[in-house]
Amino acid sequence: MVELLWALTHGHRIVLRAEPPLASAAVAAASAAVAGARTREIDFSLLYFGSDSEASSEDRYRLLLEGAKFADRNGFTAVWTPERHFHQFGGLYPNPSVMAAAVAATTERVQVRAGSVVMPLHDPLRVAEEWSAVDNLSAGRVGISLASGWHANDFVLAPERFHQRKQLMMDGLAQVRKLWRGEKVTRPNGVGAEVEVGVFPRPVQSELPVWLTSAKHPETFRMAGEAGTGVLTHLLGHNLEELAEKIALYRKTWREHGHAGDGHVAVMVHTFVGPDLDEVRELVREPMSRYLETSFDLIASLGATTGSAEDFKALPPEELRELVDRAFERFFATASLLGTPQVCADMVDRMKAAGVDEVACLIDFGVDEKAALDALTHLTTVREISEERRDAALAKAEEPIADQMREHAVTHLQCTPSLARALLADQDTRAELPRLSRLLVGGEALPADLARELADAVKGTVHNMYGPTEAAVWATTSQIRPDGGAVSIGRPLANVRAYVVDRDARLCPTGVPGELLLGGAGVVRGYLDRADVTAERFQPDPFVGLPGARLYRTGDLARWTSGGELEFLGRLDDQVKLHGHRIELGEIETALAAHPGVRSAVAVIRGTGAEQRIIGYYVPAQDRSTAVTELRGFLAARLPGYMLPSALHPIDTVPLTPNGKVDRKALPDLSDARPRSATAYAPPTNETERLVTDVWREVLGVERVGLDDSFFELGGNSLLVVVARAKLLEHRDSGLSLVDMFRYPSARALAEAIDRKHTDEPDGAVGAATARAAARRAAGQAARRAGRTGM
Repeated sequence: MVELLWALTHGHRIVLRAEPPLASAAVAAASAAVAGARTREIDFSLLYFGSDSEASSEDRYRLLLEGAKFADRNGFTAVWTPERHFHQFGGLYPNPSVMAAAVAATTERVQVRAGSVVMPLHDPLRVAEEWSAVDNLSAGRVGISLASGWHANDFVLAPERFHQRKQLMMDGLAQVRKLWRGEKVTRPNGVGAEVEVGVFPRPVQSELPVWLTSAKHPETFRMAGEAGTGVLTHLLGHNLEELAEKIALYRKTWREHGHAGDGHVAVMVHTFVGPDLDEVRELVREPMSRYLETSFDLIASLGATTGSAEDFKALPPEELRELVDRAFERFFATASLLGTPQVCADMVDRMKAAGVDEVACLIDFGVDEKAALDALTHLTTVREISEERRDAALAKAEEPIADQMREHAVTHLQCTPSLARALLADQDTRAELPRLSRLLVGGEALPADLARELADAVKGTVHNMYGPTEAAVWATTSQIRPDGGAVSIGRPLANVRAYVVDRDARLCPTGVPGELLLGGAGVVRGYLDRADVTAERFQPDPFVGLPGARLYRTGDLARWTSGGELEFLGRLDDQVKLHGHRIELGEIETALAAHPGVRSAVAVIRGTGAEQRIIGYYVPAQDRSTAVTELRGFLAARLPGYMLPSALHPIDTVPLTPNGKVDRKALPDLSDARPRSATAYAPPTNETERLVTDVWREVLGVERVGLDDSFFELGGNSLLVVVARAKLLEHRDSGLSLVDMFRYPSARALAEAIDRKHTDEPDGAVGAATARAAARRAAGQAARRAGRTGM
């Protein structure tokens, strides 16, 4: 999906791609954050951690149980209850399995979670047993977040475990997972003999959803990513920007350890929503302040238990009050859902942008019980606003590019050549291209035929752009001539120096190929925390007499033409450009060869323009047979989506050149073969199904398409989706959207969707939007459940 962003510059509306292929890491991160805030789906849950001093002695658990019933009726995701502190702060909640059993017995669909089980205080056998019982009571709705514990007084139950609590938490996690799966552990019995014991009753869920609770330490985020658990955290002691960095670390570690999906991050926030901001502030000020004072008392007692009580001497009342007032103002403004629905929805958007998957709303911090329950209605409004914003963003993304160009009177457009070819294939978008004053294409090699077609379609000028991120993105440019002359990457831009050198770093004469080096003010300092690669790629500039001047070695092969322009000839290494992404084929080959069922592997690029795709070849191991679906799943856990081969083909041996190198040209061209991972062939049975399968065969370049084949498993990508949709609309004016192409990936499902467009679509835009939102929520919840299966 391509989203266009526009800005007003020099009187023109300039359109930039949302995901430029050579954008800096900072720009890419910012773009991702904006997109995430708009389209990320976020769960809403309730979390309890109230002080016992605030509870009514007559009915201490009314807020818990009535709140859980409300969450159950109104589509909230979960109810979290905490572990004990031997203190008023959190004192309402002892062993969380007890509270969970009560919640399970009074609800039907909401998930029942511990936030948290302090693992070192319990035998893992008992944790698995108790939560298995609650899993049965709830018909498979439990999940637990594990904590290592932090307050020494909590460890009166197990004082000898205090100093090893982190390791004991991870060891306990392994044992709980083992027991949950039906395996046994060894324990000494009453006479000292070792016996094997398991858990009864058997749990309903085959895998227990698990999170790790983190106060703010990045190491816990890293541990969670390594172990394949979710993260439960809060906004105490770190802000959203710092939290975003830790979430990025968590997901990076998650992927490095081969876990499927992206994990799950839930963040606790104190919550009270009302119609008037000032009224909310005054209503929550005193209860929140008392809550904070109680938490300060707990922290002070921590100082006493660790031998540093002198650091926690009682403050004078006026100083304590000032401290509490400061804490309240910070909480209210930056770390809570305290305010009107609109204000709180803005905070939810910021949390989405940070990468948060779930908001765990803490509601029992001392506000009057009835007021807290009444405020839940306004909390549902926050969720509705969040969903409406997401639906609006998705609808905007679904808006055809041609409509966006007309709406914003676009005069300048920048995109990759692959996308430009896809825009030409869409007749409506092609009709808008003559309005452009400038079309900038770059990020990958521009084929000569495409250059001619673009120059003919655009009434303004077309420019071929070249440049890596390391040299401030664009470094050279060339205007495409309408007469269809040779395509070059042109001359250096202002403040850019370009050299073509041989292996000994000597300047190459005109017409002689060599490595392209770039210098000038735009060359960056290097790679963060990668001194070895920086030293290899960034070198002093010997061709100018400027102190500190440096060159960047692009790794691209180029030569000067007689006209003084640069001609791009490819790469010196195995790095390729595919749809704007830099890809090292060797990285794909290494990942594929790491599978025990593969002896050796080779990856190549087949096709041109938008039709380019990665084809993987592998020599199977002799002692085992491996399904292609297994290999695809193996690679998906180790490589980003744009690096996944569209097809995998077994071969008997890897062809080599006389010098012993891989001879990629000698590999069989199987790009039009039906992938081994495809489903059993089912032929089309009606006109619409034949239309879909015929278009897919043409666009994907495969021999045969069956009704149950997936567009993406046959080699499709987001650019080919644009081409396929355009061709389908040429034959059938069905109102088919780009989102529909992703929503219905099989030929059968897409054909049915096309036919439904004329029969049973909900009446009116509101009905359609409601149906889409409901479908997305259901699909998102199913995907998250599947992604957490391994937790």
